[in-house]
Amino acid sequence: MYGLLIFSSGLAVGVLSQKLYSTAEVSAKVAPPKPEDWRKRYVGEMTQRVSLTPEQVSQLEAILDESRTLYHQVKEKYRPEMAAIYQAELSKIRALLNPSQIPAYETYAAEREARRKEWESKKR
Repeated sequence: MYGLLIFSSGLAVGVLSQKLYSTAEVSAKVAPPKPEDWRKRYVGEMTQRVSLTPEQVSQLEAILDESRTLYHQVKEKYRPEMAAIYQAELSKIRALLNPSQIPAYETYAAEREARRKEWESKKR
């Protein structure tokens, strides 16, 4: 009788432990929040935690709009310089490779560029 009770208890603990273990997985691939989602959360938290008035919320929205415009302007200014640095990097890497390595590098570089473009499109 006791043997059956111990066996049943062990079985139950094992099943529950397996369920707990299998549902506790953590994925490192978490998509970054979209700007609209971040903004909505930020304004909500500010409103709640600082007790903003409706007028202050409107002013906060205007400040965030202005900042976003300025961020985009700065990003557009430095984009050509960043592209030039990146192209110089690629040229230097190609220069250090021997001719037999170039095809493999070109394939690898094309794959990286495709991933970068995909990431950029998701970011926007």
